[in-house]
Amino acid sequence: MSWRIGASTGGCVDRSVLEVLDAMPGAGIDAVEVGTPPRHFDPWRETEVRALRDRLLSHAIRPVSIHAPFGGLLDLSDPNPHHRHAAIGAILTAAAALKDLGGRNVVVHTSDTARNDQDVPLRLRLIQESLQVLARACDHMDLILTVESPLPHLIGGSAEEFAWVLEGLPPTVAVCLDTGHTTLGHQWRRFVDISKGRLSHIHANDHHGRFDDHLPPGDGILDWKAIGRDLQEVRFDGWIMLELQCPTGSITEHLARALAQLRMLLP
Repeated sequence: MSWRIGASTGGCVDRSVLEVLDAMPGAGIDAVEVGTPPRHFDPWRETEVRALRDRLLSHAIRPVSIHAPFGGLLDLSDPNPHHRHAAIGAILTAAAALKDLGGRNVVVHTSDTARNDQDVPLRLRLIQESLQVLARACDHMDLILTVESPLPHLIGGSAEEFAWVLEGLPPTVAVCLDTGHTTLGHQWRRFVDISKGRLSHIHANDHHGRFDDHLPPGDGILDWKAIGRDLQEVRFDGWIMLELQCPTGSITEHLARALAQLRMLLP
């Protein structure tokens, strides 16, 4: 099996997306997921979208996906309709930018709200309704709405909650599994089973067992052979995106080492 591997730019929140993109060819990376932190890339600014499109073309890097804005008041589960609608609008803005860039997968968070002291059933229903709106919009734009597995303490982060949300979504909606999020909750295999038929995207990163460290594969405790075997078993043929914490030193060297380690670790 030949794994399709790219890298996300969004871990480098304080560096320009163009700077991260410039580091990729030297690392052997030719496919990208565009991140949208405010100081990194602003999908609302046409000048930034054009500059990114030109740089992608000059480096012959394929724009596979965009990680839509999230966090703060941008939460698809927010009971305040103004905040929820703002979250939907931000995702649609990112989707429009991706369309201009030539990509297809719009990766979204269900929620970044911790489960404690929340009306979880209400928020899950609002997530589902928000994703239904986004699914229709992405279909009209010929894009693929791709829902990411959350951290286990967040709403939607248990396998049962995630499965319930997916049940109310059209079959065109895809799933992105984050190796860190799912293994911190000891739910990787359960999420794989839930996502059969929808799984098209992986965020690949490692950790030491306590926090979402976003380490290069092999720098933590994850069993990448088992992860690879599970993906082979469900005939996964999507993209694996290295989603890593930004290094203090060379981005090129960091990505090159992560790519080499992941290729070595996967079966």
